[in-house]
Amino acid sequence: MTSFRVARIAGIDIAVHPSWLVIFLLVTWSLAVAYFPTALPSESDVTHWILGVIASLLLFTSVLLHELSHSIVARRQGLEVHSITLFLFGGVSNLASESPRPAVEFAVSIVGPLSSFAIAAVAFVAASAVPSGSAAQAVLGYVAVINLLLGGFNLVPGFPLDGGRVLRSIVWQATGSLRRATEIAGSIGVLVSYGFFVWGFLRVLNGDLLGGLWIAAIGWFLQSGATASIQQVRMDEALRGTRVGDIVRRDERAVSPDLDVARLIEEVLLPLNRRSMPVVVDGRVVGIVTLSDVKDVPVDQRAATRVGEVMGGRDGVSVVGPSDTLASALETLARHEYEQAPVVEDGRLVGVLGRADIMRQFQLREALEVAEMQPPRA
Repeated sequence: MTSFRVARIAGIDIAVHPSWLVIFLLVTWSLAVAYFPTALPSESDVTHWILGVIASLLLFTSVLLHELSHSIVARRQGLEVHSITLFLFGGVSNLASESPRPAVEFAVSIVGPLSSFAIAAVAFVAASAVPSGSAAQAVLGYVAVINLLLGGFNLVPGFPLDGGRVLRSIVWQATGSLRRATEIAGSIGVLVSYGFFVWGFLRVLNGDLLGGLWIAAIGWFLQSGATASIQQVRMDEALRGTRVGDIVRRDERAVSPDLDVARLIEEVLLPLNRRSMPVVVDGRVVGIVTLSDVKDVPVDQRAATRVGEVMGGRDGVSVVGPSDTLASALETLARHEYEQAPVVEDGRLVGVLGRADIMRQFQLREALEVAEMQPPRA
């Protein structure tokens, strides 16, 4: 599901994934039926629910501030920050690339937990300043405790948690190898995820089905993140120095936006065994039409539907160049959720690069143990 933008802070887009609504409702419900009735037994159920909503919003404000601290420090260190997304498991800062040095990785990672601890301290002081037993004290006490837990949880030394990234920066500094550091931090992250799986299973056995499933889900998230990070760094190392022009098949064939979808299928996609085609006007790439674009057109309307009406990139097509690295090309595809991108040189179409082409190159290099493109022998 696609996230939707809700704000822009310090030049950074703030987006919310639909899954965020699930955890927001669960947190609000648990606070309204468990925490606030215990902390404020004399208040009404309506008040408990109102306070539950307020506390939940403060929780996610805390998560947002945690991620903003990462993003602001990252930008000050010269890293590009695309956005911050709040989702089921909290939040994530979407950086354009990995940290270039261990010191940068350490600074960007450690500031998140420190910001959570700072919020906890401010909330604790504020809770001490308001009347004892009041609704304000109950809300501020919750904010203090939850931020203390948030900061502590993120310091667990398992990738991709902040503590895992701090550990990776330390190992990276000691060994000089980002790949080795990621494998160590990622492996610890997998072990931590197994601990969450066991913990969740034990909670289920003790009758806490919802809590056990939630803990197990956190374990799954950690395992997925650790495994993906190890795979990503291996891919970056294998593809380092390899350019788009090294693997793209030179093919200047394209279609016009005026071509109808029926002829596109019958005369182009099927005969050429292609899943996509660039769309060109006067030698200029204006879009790309893919299998998914075509599938969305009803069969009885294909003859009356033009390629220009369904192609991707109508608001600006993303292209890559022959001199771009495969890693940067993969980032472009991932950022726009594309499977293919036209390759353009000096304004002219060279060919089409697909995500599958990059993955195939990576798999070949892993199998042949080739780290990067070697210069041709004289």
